[in-house]
Amino acid sequence: MKFTTIVSGSSGNCVYVEGGRTGLLIDAGCSIRALRAALAGLHIEESRLAGILITHEHTDHISGAARISRRLSVPLFASGLTWENLPFREDFFGWERHIFDYGMEIGGIGLDFFRLSHDAAQPVGFVFEHQGQRIGLATDTGTVTPSMHRLLKDADALVFEANHDRPMLMNGPYPRYLKQRVASERGHLSNEQTAAALAELAGPRTRAVLLAHLSATNNTPELALASASAALAPRLDAGGLYLDIAPRYAPHALIDLDLL
Repeated sequence: MKFTTIVSGSSGNCVYVEGGRTGLLIDAGCSIRALRAALAGLHIEESRLAGILITHEHTDHISGAARISRRLSVPLFASGLTWENLPFREDFFGWERHIFDYGMEIGGIGLDFFRLSHDAAQPVGFVFEHQGQRIGLATDTGTVTPSMHRLLKDADALVFEANHDRPMLMNGPYPRYLKQRVASERGHLSNEQTAAALAELAGPRTRAVLLAHLSATNNTPELALASASAALAPRLDAGGLYLDIAPRYAPHALIDLDLL
């Protein structure tokens, strides 16, 4: 399997996952122009795209979803409650509103999903499977839920939120109500929470961890990477584990699990 982020952060989120000839987008918080440029730069054929899966209805995850779906003729998937809260839902006929289900397959990729703890209607994360390899994705959650732990444990790769450094958040420019929201159990994971989670989730099979959805105001790549590196030190010292940060406005290099 292969995967990467197209954009990542509060200004926009989009992840690409590939298994065999099937490619999936998770969220589409970017323009179709930016997506096409990213895919071309990564040498990914647009014809591979078999679906866009929406994690939740917040703008940074859906701003380009309707247009990309229409222009590229790629079906759009979301949970039932998320569809009810999408601002463009009336632009799609009922039969066009695809709802993902447990254990379903899209092309050559099997998928499962789990609830997250975030202030949205029905936020979810995903696990994707192809020929025995598993890639887990979890961003926009204020806590690590039991289902997250169960499904992400020892996945081959993880795209995992490291949103904020708590001291930066608390001492930063956000108003008090927004600081409370971000730090709450329905907000976002701090570097410390992410590090603790990764120490438990990364197992012998785990070969790649990509830290995602970093705050531009309340975090830095250096702080997020240092925190995660300390938690994963035994695995990193032994070799065989790739750890990196998802860029905010540009795609990360395509990560091929077969080459790690």
